[in-house]
Amino acid sequence: MSSTRYYLFTGATSGLGLQAAAQLARADESAVIIAGARETANLDRLRHAIPAAKLHVLTLDTSSLASVQSFANEVTKLLGGHSLSGMALNAGVQIISGDQYSVDRFELTFATNVLGHIALFRHLQSAFLPDSIIVSTASGTHDKDHKLAKPYKFYGGYFPSVADVAAGKVSASTDKAQLGRDRYGTSKLCNILFTYAMARKFAKVGPRFIAYDPGLMPGTELARDQPAAIRFAWKNVLPTAAKLIDGASTAKQSGIMLAELLAGRHLPNGTGLHVEFTGHEIPSSQMSYDESLQDALFEWVGTTAFGVAHSAAE
Repeated sequence: MSSTRYYLFTGATSGLGLQAAAQLARADESAVIIAGARETANLDRLRHAIPAAKLHVLTLDTSSLASVQSFANEVTKLLGGHSLSGMALNAGVQIISGDQYSVDRFELTFATNVLGHIALFRHLQSAFLPDSIIVSTASGTHDKDHKLAKPYKFYGGYFPSVADVAAGKVSASTDKAQLGRDRYGTSKLCNILFTYAMARKFAKVGPRFIAYDPGLMPGTELARDQPAAIRFAWKNVLPTAAKLIDGASTAKQSGIMLAELLAGRHLPNGTGLHVEFTGHEIPSSQMSYDESLQDALFEWVGTTAFGVAHSAAE
């Protein structure tokens, strides 16, 4: 197994992540490590899509820092001294039904989409090689000027301070659904800030970092907190109509490009890139290029979140 190329995924039990993991597993030398899959249906989908000899499933709740630390320890044991060729930080939630908080008392969107992923990279940092590739799932919702943002009531990411973002205090909206969308867009802004910060810090030694916008993908599990009528349309109507929407994609199409990025077959020499599902590099929001915000996010995780993780594990 010394020549095995290991790829780690969060959020790969369905949709984008599952499609990408299955695509990578087709290569003879590849194996995938999947985080989560605690439900039987999720396990069945994984086993159907990926050969058992190439599949390793470990428990992870990205919203829990103690779970992230435990998961990282299990990954290290599984690797047995080998390296990770790529990691897809893809798990995400969009909560519009009101305030929810993680076990560590952070707003749940931030904890799941951002904090757990940054902590996971920090725990596994030594497992990557200079040519390893780390892809964080971004979204056009982080940019108020994106063509698909305002039509779906996303007005970009907010960044009053890291502490405020972690507490869910991202905007002044009093409408719980709108505040949920604002928190989601902000979490995607944070994923891009993290990508750019790490690309700068590891520019000379690697690994390489990419923020990936998979486009609007109707039919995925992202709408699970929406009202029943919207969930039905998202699952059964919009996937067909998506072919007519500029900026929309499918989980399969976007998953194939995600696999290409992770394997280094697309933009193999790049780092600190923002890439969409078409494979083209695209600009992100003006705010995302602010190096002071990039550094503030990463430093806050190091000084605050890791202290929480250690106390939770003791």
